[in-house]
Amino acid sequence: MTQVTQAGLAEPLDEPGLLAQSRRLGRLRFPPSIEADFKTYMHRKMCSRVWPVAVSSIGFMLLFIWVDYAFLPASVYHLSITVRVLILLLVCFCLWYSNRPGRVVPRAAFNTATLGYVSTGLMVIMVILICRVQQVPVPVTHDGLYLILLSGCFLLGLPMRNSVLGSWFIVFGYLAGEMLIGSSRQIVLGNGLFLGCFILMGSIGAYAYEHMLRRAYLNEQLLQAARDRAERESQGKTRFLATASHDLRQPLHAMTLFIRHLEEKVIEPETRKSVTRLAESTHLLQAMLNSLLDISRLSVGMVRPQLRHINLHGWLQRLLAGFEVSARERDIDLTLDCPARCALYTDPMLLERLVRNYLNNALVHAGATRVQVVVSEGDEQVRIAVVDDGCGLSRDEQARIFEEFAQLRNPARTLEKGVGLGLSICRQLQHLLEYPSGVESEPGQGACFWIEVPKGEWQEEAQANALPSGAMLQGRVLLVENDLVNRQAMETLLCHWGCEVECHEQAGRLLRGDRRDSDVNLLLADFHLEGELTGLELIEALRQADIYTGPAVLVTADTSNDLAQTAEAAGVLLIYKPVLPARLRRLVQSLLQKGKAESVT
Repeated sequence: MTQVTQAGLAEPLDEPGLLAQSRRLGRLRFPPSIEADFKTYMHRKMCSRVWPVAVSSIGFMLLFIWVDYAFLPASVYHLSITVRVLILLLVCFCLWYSNRPGRVVPRAAFNTATLGYVSTGLMVIMVILICRVQQVPVPVTHDGLYLILLSGCFLLGLPMRNSVLGSWFIVFGYLAGEMLIGSSRQIVLGNGLFLGCFILMGSIGAYAYEHMLRRAYLNEQLLQAARDRAERESQGKTRFLATASHDLRQPLHAMTLFIRHLEEKVIEPETRKSVTRLAESTHLLQAMLNSLLDISRLSVGMVRPQLRHINLHGWLQRLLAGFEVSARERDIDLTLDCPARCALYTDPMLLERLVRNYLNNALVHAGATRVQVVVSEGDEQVRIAVVDDGCGLSRDEQARIFEEFAQLRNPARTLEKGVGLGLSICRQLQHLLEYPSGVESEPGQGACFWIEVPKGEWQEEAQANALPSGAMLQGRVLLVENDLVNRQAMETLLCHWGCEVECHEQAGRLLRGDRRDSDVNLLLADFHLEGELTGLELIEALRQADIYTGPAVLVTADTSNDLAQTAEAAGVLLIYKPVLPARLRRLVQSLLQKGKAESVT
C-alpha cells in the first residue's frame, strides 16, 4: 500500500523494491515495512471466506453430534456430545473474533483461528481414543482427522506457518494418544506414516497458497504503483500544459496585435505583402499551437463541458464569417442553410472547435468548389452537417482521417495544411460531449461530416449597431496588464482604433477611488497581475467599492475551466490570448457602446 508519512502525506510506492521482492518470494517473508501490510492483506483474504468456513465447520460439527447420538452408547455420547458442543462454542467465538478486519490485528486473528483449528482437531482425537478404549460397536478410525487437516491446510486461509505447525501439533497429539492407550507400534507407525504424508502434501499446498497470495499482493502493489506514477505524470503534464499554454500565448498575443497594427499602417505594396505573409505565418503558428494544446488537454481530461443555450443561426453566421477570406482565396462557395429560430443546449466553445475543424478540413483538404453547412431539426436533436463536393473518401480513408497527425493528401507535410490534428480533436470532442456523429462519403462524390446536438431554448438577442468598417472607435478604455509587451501591443492597437487608453501594471492605484464611473467606458484586465489581486478579483473589488461598475473583460492566457466558471458566475466576459484583432475590435466596439449607454442612464 501507499505509505503515509507523519505529516499525513502519501508517499509513492517503491517500485524497484517491490520488483526485488518478487524475486525472493520463496522465503515467504517480506521486509518489515512490507510484511505488516501483507499480513493485513492476507487477513482480508481470510475474512472473505468466512461464510463457507463457518457453514462447513458448524455443519460438520452438528452432523457428527447427531452421529454420536445415533451410533454411540450413552456412556460415550454423553461425554462426546458435551465436548463437541463446548468446542462448537469455541469455534463460533474464534470465527467471530478473527474475521473482523480493521478491528483485530492480523497476528491475533491468525492465532485465534489456529486455536479453533487445533482445538477441533484435539476434540476429534479425544472422541477417536474414547471409542477405542470403550470398544464401541461401530468401528472408529482416524479418518475423521483428514477432514480437520484438510480444512486447516486448504480451507481456512491461514498463513503457511500457522497451518503447518497446527497440523503437525494435531498429528503428534493423535500419535501420542495412540501410545497412551497402548496401541501397538505397528499401528502407531502406520497411522503416523499416512498422516505424515498427508500433512506433507497439505504443507506443500499451504506453501503454494501463501506463495500465490504474496505474488498477487506484489502484483496489486505494482499495479497501484504504476497507477500512482501515471497520475503523477498526468498531473505533471497538466501543469506543463497550463504553463506552456500561458507562456506561449502571451508573446503570440502581442505578435498578433503588433502585426495587425502594421497591416493597418503600412501602405507601400512590397512591405504590405511582407506583413501579410508575416500575419499568415503567425496565424499558422497560432493554429498549430491551439491544436497541440487542445489534443493534449483532451487526452489528460482537462476539458469539461460548460453547457448553455445558444441561438444557432447567428452563431453559425459569425463562425462562417471567419472563413470567408479562406474560401474566397480558394474559389470555394461557402453557404449556410439553417432555420432562423433554431437553438442548441451545448458548450459553445467546444462546439465551435468541432464545427471549425470540420469546415477547415472541407476547405483545405477536400478539393471542393462548394462547401455548405446544413442544419436540420429533429424532435430532440439538431443535426449540423458540413457538406462538400470534393474528392470524397473511401471506407479505409474514413477510418484513417481521425488518427492523430494523419494527412491523406499532404505527403510533403506543408504547414499550410496544418499538422493533422483537426479531425482527431473532433473525435475526442464528440466522445467528451457524447454527441452522435458520422461521415458519409464515397470517392469522387464529396463528403458529409455530421453531428447531432441537443435542442435548446431560443432567446431574443439585442441587435448591436455596427460601425462602418474602418470607422474610428470612441471611448475611454482602462487597460490593466502586467506584461510590458502585451500592454504596449494592446495600447498601440486601441489608440490606433481611436480609443483613449489608460494603462496600469498593478491594481493598487485603481482601488484608491480617485476616479468617477464616467471616466471609463470599458475595463480590460489580464488575469495574472503583479501584486496580491488577480484581474478577476480586481474587477470584483472595483464593483464592490463602486469605483467602476461598467462592462469589464478578462483577457487571459489561462484556459482552465475553473476560471471560465468563476468569470461567468461574476458576470465578466472572458477572452483568451492570442485574440484575433478583428474579434477584439468587434468586442471593444460593442462594449464601448454599452458602457456609454450605462453612463448616460
